[in-house]
Amino acid sequence: MSISDWASLALICLLGASSPGPSLIVILGNTRLYGRNAGLSASIGHGLGVFIYALLAATTLGLILSHYQMLFTLIQSAGALLLIWIGFRLLKATLGKQNNIEAAPAPGGGLGHSFRDGLAIALFNPKIATFFASLFSQFITPEQSVTTHLGMASLAGFIDSAIYVAMVCLASTRASQSWLERYQKQIDVSFAILLLALGLSLFLSQINQLL
Repeated sequence: MSISDWASLALICLLGASSPGPSLIVILGNTRLYGRNAGLSASIGHGLGVFIYALLAATTLGLILSHYQMLFTLIQSAGALLLIWIGFRLLKATLGKQNNIEAAPAPGGGLGHSFRDGLAIALFNPKIATFFASLFSQFITPEQSVTTHLGMASLAGFIDSAIYVAMVCLASTRASQSWLERYQKQIDVSFAILLLALGLSLFLSQINQLL
């Protein structure tokens, strides 16, 4: 690949990672509930998930999705259920904090859950798979080595993590925290309800397709 190819790939990955969606909601939700470190942990987990999908796309994922539509549908359904589960957990944790506002979540549990949430929301989001399958098809050639594929996947994963880390740092600044604390209840509940509604809508859509 030429330098211009790498630059184009980086730019498209940057634009893709900057687009708002369920991943951003999950990562900022973990930041609100467990703090900046949890948000950073979720960002790294999400970047790892993107790296895995990007590597699969650079090798075989495009072929799998083209020939096994049922597998794609099952992944979509699993992703929808994941959103519902995370939304329910966020809502439950938020209501728990309202009942006992002095109690803070255990840092270790928050970090572990946040990393898992970030990783899972990436792995169970078939749009990410489709994105990289379409994107990498413009840059992959038959003579490319595994090293090049690893480099492409690493670039995608790094850019994804960097974008979300920047968003988490911005959201956890003193000025942002002051505003967020003022509307903490509304924001946390809105995050949870939005995830529940989005997950339920996607799941029902997949059910309708199967019927």
